[in-house]
Amino acid sequence: MQYGYPGLARLPGTLPWKLAPRLGRDPRETRRSTEDFLLMRFEQVFPESTQVQRMQWTSAHMDMLALEMIDGTALPRLGGANGPSIELDGWEHVQRLVDRKKGFIIVLTHFDRLMTSVVAFARRGLKMNALTMPVLDNPDLDSVHRRFLTRKVNNLVGVMRGQYRSTSESLRPVHDGLAAGEIWIILADVWQPTFGRLRKHPFLGGEISLPTGIERLAKSTGVPLVHAISYTQGVDRLTVDVDPLPEDPKAAVDAVIQRLERDVRARPWAWWQWGVWDNMWKRTE
Repeated sequence: MQYGYPGLARLPGTLPWKLAPRLGRDPRETRRSTEDFLLMRFEQVFPESTQVQRMQWTSAHMDMLALEMIDGTALPRLGGANGPSIELDGWEHVQRLVDRKKGFIIVLTHFDRLMTSVVAFARRGLKMNALTMPVLDNPDLDSVHRRFLTRKVNNLVGVMRGQYRSTSESLRPVHDGLAAGEIWIILADVWQPTFGRLRKHPFLGGEISLPTGIERLAKSTGVPLVHAISYTQGVDRLTVDVDPLPEDPKAAVDAVIQRLERDVRARPWAWWQWGVWDNMWKRTE
């Protein structure tokens, strides 16, 4: 974080993304621990999978972690002549909401390189704001980690040209902004132990409990939702799909989680939330 990725980000073209998986995200022992955990989790959730498949998924997940690191470091280059290409499918669903001249929520999930969709929309001229879980206000962050994350957040804000807020702050500006016509990005598949209002969704043979904040916010402000999903097609090529969602906020969130389940079944390696699986998911009797 201090030297490797900032150094890679100075290299030309797509070379930083081609080299990032070799650098990796973690020290060797941490990487081995993460790989062992993923192999265990994949076997638990997908018992029909083979050892070869689980090893491939684990390797792909570790590559994704590294690619997300260089994405955050060199975010403005994504989708440009000096970075990985982004193919956007379904922009008309976003444009339809823009033409209504009202606020709306772009729903993302912790799937693949999720910042890609933000960049793809920004390159179409969309100004956005983001509401995320607390990142920079973690008192346990060391100085190097904090500087890296600060740079990542600053790059994101520069691309969005809007606000970046944490759920640890007042949500009044988010509510008022949506009501005033702003566009806000919010993640649907988040979890932390302090969440009080949760709703269960069928997910991978059981139920996943997720917060109801998005649907409550959409209902109180009267704004619609749209769903964006990123897919890595190669270290230097990405695609973004946009799904229109039902007008009813609850049905809209249901549709997002149904799409997430299909995507996770197809690409288990691309989901970020395996570490909190035991907190979010329960088997149905």
